[in-house]
Amino acid sequence: MSSHKQSSKNKINSVLQYWVAFSFSFAAGTAYADELDTLQFNTSVSRAYDDNLFRVKNNQTSDQITTYTAGVKLDKTYSLQRIIADISYVDYKYQNSSFLDFDAINYDAKWLWSLTPALTGTLSTSKNKTLNGFSDFRLLTQNIRTTDVNQFRTEYSPYKVWSLIAGVTESDVQNSQTFNAIAQYKATALDYGAKYNFASGSNLTFLAHNRDGKFDRPLNQNALFDNGFTENEFEVDFILKPTGKSNLTSKIGHLSREYDNFTVRNYDVWIGYVRYDLLLTGKIKASIDLTRSASPFETEYSTYSLIDSATLGLNYLFSEKISISLTGRLAERDFKKRVLATAPSRSDEEKSISASISWRPIKNLGLTLSSIRSSRDASSFYNNFDYEDLTTSVMLDLKI
Repeated sequence: MSSHKQSSKNKINSVLQYWVAFSFSFAAGTAYADELDTLQFNTSVSRAYDDNLFRVKNNQTSDQITTYTAGVKLDKTYSLQRIIADISYVDYKYQNSSFLDFDAINYDAKWLWSLTPALTGTLSTSKNKTLNGFSDFRLLTQNIRTTDVNQFRTEYSPYKVWSLIAGVTESDVQNSQTFNAIAQYKATALDYGAKYNFASGSNLTFLAHNRDGKFDRPLNQNALFDNGFTENEFEVDFILKPTGKSNLTSKIGHLSREYDNFTVRNYDVWIGYVRYDLLLTGKIKASIDLTRSASPFETEYSTYSLIDSATLGLNYLFSEKISISLTGRLAERDFKKRVLATAPSRSDEEKSISASISWRPIKNLGLTLSSIRSSRDASSFYNNFDYEDLTTSVMLDLKI
């Protein structure tokens, strides 16, 4: 494993020049077809230069990650039924940290069923395999997180004004290494609610999710790691009918979790978001996202983390061939509900800025270049880091 700290602007420039040359060498074969085609094949190659792979403060390790993807998508309608199946093979290769190499077959398949125009629903299954990032998983070893989700959802809407919703969701999340802060588990949820469609095209939805989960780990009396939980989430979603210039979606929800044995870890919290897109001119689009989210993070100093974030994005269609985007994000992450009184509290301030440019000089030639600069200022020195990531990607599509 090679380890060094990013030091000079010239080094970044040389990497940039290398990746631009690399991208052009792959881009010549790009082809495109109608998005509504029944069968779609795609391949892509992306390369990323990461100057702080393990998200540490000192002794940073840089690496180059190449990702190869090949996939196929089927989208077919039979009378009132629609089948959508998307499967892809992904291969991750690290130039220096080869112990992190892995491949995955990910899929997302849905049957959008309909017994009558008033009684419809979805039967779906999905699998996703990713590397647990080193922002939270602090051991310098590979830890693969595999998420399987199976869901049945039905919606009854006799007049297309109001709807009743019911369903069941099964989740199975596994880590290849022990990671108690974000542990592996299996859960079954009962989902139910109602939706009202306004004449304007906007809609208001109430949903409830009652989850029963089991951790794949034994009870730990010393660390207060439980083996089960129940969770109730209630949410109200509002979607304003999109206009030619704006689009608004929002959610407000309440999440509560109770543990089977160690009630000291029980918590409840309000969550939600507001997302607004606005077309400023014929070529410039702005978006703003204000979000509060909560997720388990079980340590001696916390049971869950609460993130308040603000994201601002700008997209500029420079021409029919060139588009540019710029995104900035600020976030505060607080770690709540500590279970050891002597444990120090922790809070993080996170900020990032990213930019990308896509160029399509001709229909069959394309290039995307993106870069992100991110940092985390944590109350604990151990969790501070800065990093830069420079990525190029090329995609080949064939749709028939």
